[in-house]
Amino acid sequence: MRALAQDEERVAFWRRHTISGIVLCEVIPAIIAVRTLTTDPPRAGLVLALAAAVAGSAPLLALVPVARLVRHPRGRLFFDAWEALGIALVIAFCLLDEAADSPYVLFLFVLLAHAALAYPPVGVALAGGTILVGYLGMGLGVGGASADDVLVGALALAVATATCAFASANHQRAYQRTAAYARQVALLAERDGLTGALNHRTFHERLRTEAARTTADRPLSLLLVDVDEFKTVNDTLGHLAGDAVLRLVAESLQHLTRGEDVVGRLGGDEFVLLLPDTELPEATGIADRLVAHVRTAAAPYAATVSVGAATVTWGDPVGLQAAADAAVYRAKHSGRNRVCVPPAAPDGARSAPLTPSGR
Repeated sequence: MRALAQDEERVAFWRRHTISGIVLCEVIPAIIAVRTLTTDPPRAGLVLALAAAVAGSAPLLALVPVARLVRHPRGRLFFDAWEALGIALVIAFCLLDEAADSPYVLFLFVLLAHAALAYPPVGVALAGGTILVGYLGMGLGVGGASADDVLVGALALAVATATCAFASANHQRAYQRTAAYARQVALLAERDGLTGALNHRTFHERLRTEAARTTADRPLSLLLVDVDEFKTVNDTLGHLAGDAVLRLVAESLQHLTRGEDVVGRLGGDEFVLLLPDTELPEATGIADRLVAHVRTAAAPYAATVSVGAATVTWGDPVGLQAAADAAVYRAKHSGRNRVCVPPAAPDGARSAPLTPSGR
């Protein structure tokens, strides 16, 4: 079994579907009650009691934790049971009225249509098959309708089941295509198309989020990475070579990251690596490995990187980026192809973090 929903939009869909089911549990008994009161058929008291029980208990379904159910692989069993109970109740109303010749048989088509709006094709076929078996059981076992009428009714239910199953399959394919397209658009909206790193806007959103969580016990480090003499690479080897270098740097950063780390491209030849819960010594160690890796991997392009490393122990995203920018400036002007820390941290004390008093 697979979960019925994998995203919030699908969860919202199932909430709406549940509400529509509750409405049906109110409307159908109300129609039956009105007909019973106006025609006074046999077993009227029993029919009214059953209608009242269904309508009275239906609001309790609003308490069902739909979001949890539709995300659980076995959550669909609840909706399958609800559908089966609905079919059984409609058949019970038919049996209390005129069996297969009762006008309440039409409600079986309503339940089938309701299933087709949400269930996958197999679920619709299963619901339709259950309805068909119940109808034939009434028509052939209880009587009340001619064999010809039962045959036509069964064929109508079979055709309706096939039509609803096809509609369900068509709906499922359309939803899957739309969901895939939405995921692709969302990915393009937050990722750089060339390197796959987070783009400028999305990275800064993550930076602000992580900075808000920063404490003295959970420092936040940032590596600002700049490709050395990138214009020379483009001018001498061409833009395809330049693109290859950018992809190589991004891949190198991704290779060095943990699950919670964030790689971004600020634009041009400038990259960033956000390192939550990371002290400055660990951050500079990662930066050293990055510089060495790029120096070797990008040797055919004669490309290297300069890296500025900075750390904060309080929520200051602007100060953190400014410190890393100052550090990469030092790296550029002290020979490139190296790692530097902000001027506030002496070269011999690379572990010194940026603090409010040391800014």
